[in-house]
Amino acid sequence: MGDLHGRTAESRAGVAAFLAGVWLIAAPPVLHFSASLHAFRPYWWSMGLAVVIMLLGMVRAMAPLDVPFLQPITIALALWLIIMALRAAEGGVWAVWLNQLVVGVLIALSAGLALLIGHRR
Repeated sequence: MGDLHGRTAESRAGVAAFLAGVWLIAAPPVLHFSASLHAFRPYWWSMGLAVVIMLLGMVRAMAPLDVPFLQPITIALALWLIIMALRAAEGGVWAVWLNQLVVGVLIALSAGLALLIGHRR
């Protein structure tokens, strides 16, 4: 039963990471209505990280216990996303950076919780 609980928690954390990555890609156009290429320049790195987080989340959702090494990688990417949001000196809209900070914290917390549940088994 514990194996099923760990698999479910890891799978849900993977789905949450995938959905958070989708939102991170959609957030700059939604929160920053300017559609020029120059307007999105500050967000390219965060959008690239969002794609990687989405892919890792999809793999973690599909095969939750087969790839336990992806949990720390997801946490590291989420922390990198948080650091990028805190260093938002190169421009951009504060709402997008705040969103990136909050979503990065949520990704790190969900992956960390799944990691703790996995180690508890």
